[in-house]
Amino acid sequence: MKMQDLRAKLDSADMLGRVMVFPAQMQDAWRIGADFARTAATLNATKFSRVVIAGMGGSAIGGDLARSFLGDSARVPIVSCRDHRLPANVAREALFIASSYSGNTAETLAAYDAAREHAAAMLAVTSGGELARRCERDHVPSCIIPAGIPPRAAIGYSLLPTLQILRAAGVASFDDSEYEEALKAARQCVSNYGPEDDRNPAGELARTLHGRTAFVYAAPALLEGVARRWSCQFNENAKTLAHFAYFPELNHNEIVGWEVGDLMKRAVILYLEDRDDHPLTRRHADVGLSLMKPFAGAIERFDAPTGGRLSRMLATMLLGDFASVYLAYLNGVDPTPVKKIDALKKEMSR
Repeated sequence: MKMQDLRAKLDSADMLGRVMVFPAQMQDAWRIGADFARTAATLNATKFSRVVIAGMGGSAIGGDLARSFLGDSARVPIVSCRDHRLPANVAREALFIASSYSGNTAETLAAYDAAREHAAAMLAVTSGGELARRCERDHVPSCIIPAGIPPRAAIGYSLLPTLQILRAAGVASFDDSEYEEALKAARQCVSNYGPEDDRNPAGELARTLHGRTAFVYAAPALLEGVARRWSCQFNENAKTLAHFAYFPELNHNEIVGWEVGDLMKRAVILYLEDRDDHPLTRRHADVGLSLMKPFAGAIERFDAPTGGRLSRMLATMLLGDFASVYLAYLNGVDPTPVKKIDALKKEMSR
């Protein structure tokens, strides 16, 4: 059955459509972020020693991608917090950004409360909820983004305002031309990976993964956040297990785990590589992949396309986003519902 037919049959909330409108979301998110950053420009006068971005799931990925994009150019370290607990020594003298799409993420709210004791400055990126209410109560600036989207499909709204905030705060320096180039690349991805062509690269990747487990590997550089994103998208959209890890660290432990078991023959290694990866890390990957090859079902390598860092990062991300929805279709599942997460939140709220 063709992808278009599977979409009509399975995709009740049109997750594929949400992926395809990413360029329009980029434009809206960039505008929202720019408008908000103008009101937060006083942050530039605030002294802080690090940035802490607190969030979970789809809301946290935007922070990961921001850190990956900025890389060594960031003036101070950017740290992720994915927990209820925000240690005082991490929050102290930090610019704290609470990123919760719904505004009701328990872990992020707990981190927000902890940050109030120690952070040098605080901000939030949210569509509303309890986080927005606490920000209003505490006179903490909040960047309000549109509601009503699954958090993983709102990645533009969590990433681009965060970048605008970091630039306004003096953490980062980048030109608007990087955004414009990335927007053009995103539009090209939508054209290349749409369902009209059943054999486009994203559809082919989904077919490679059908009935298999994805091990997504990258270097701890530009595509680190993208590797996590691919894994999470396969989890949530395709309802299939996926795993991510990074070279060279995985060569010091995980590589040995490939030696025993028939399960590995059903596994596919997806290696995301970029021209800015450290040469020794690339060498680690070449050697490590050659040693794992006899045990894996398949190895697929993906070079980030040409262009600037933001363009390369988002184009690689979109390949995984499209593939995850197509894999859901091949798995015979609706990509939007996340019933186990909903059940977890219901149980934890008691």
